[in-house]
Amino acid sequence: MSLQRPVIIDPQVTNFEGQRLLLRCVPGDYLGPADAQLLCRRLRTLFTTQGAQVEVEVPHGGRTSGRGEEGAARPDLIIDLRSRLLHTDNSPLLWILSGLTLTLVPAITEYSFSQDVTIRDASGFLLASDNLQARFVRYSGFSVWAVNGVLDLLVRSEAEKLGGDTANRDFSRDFYGQLSQLAFNAHTRSVVMRGFELEPSSRTK
Repeated sequence: MSLQRPVIIDPQVTNFEGQRLLLRCVPGDYLGPADAQLLCRRLRTLFTTQGAQVEVEVPHGGRTSGRGEEGAARPDLIIDLRSRLLHTDNSPLLWILSGLTLTLVPAITEYSFSQDVTIRDASGFLLASDNLQARFVRYSGFSVWAVNGVLDLLVRSEAEKLGGDTANRDFSRDFYGQLSQLAFNAHTRSVVMRGFELEPSSRTK
């Protein structure tokens, strides 16, 4: 949900040059502190590539440091991300059947998760928010691996291939694109609300 909407901006160009961003990846039941830290590091790379100055924070116990609300280096945008596991299905009986047939019958693992995103300015005013959801279905077994391997090699185009890390790569492309577009929309709204004033980060140059 929301991940396949068209995006206008290109995450490979400097969409946020001179902007200060604070990324907060909040741990929860779905993402532990280590995974939340990994998510923030990857998003820091995403926005740094687009020209932003990025700080990351992984709050502990749901508490934030308050860096976004006070101090000389206040961020232009504060991006909060919270992940939730919505659904999971991993049948033990199917794994047993897969083992008895030497994986000719594939085992199927399915899960869905939600990424809640809110973007505020340094004063805490809400500029944008969205809910991004994804569903992953993984088929494990020799028959699935063999059939997909042959089809990827002989029939499918590069964009249609299903083997390897294709699913993760496609999800990352959609997720990074949507998050970049959402941040760009929030930045644009902030500029409009200030009456197209020269931004603080630009005035200090």
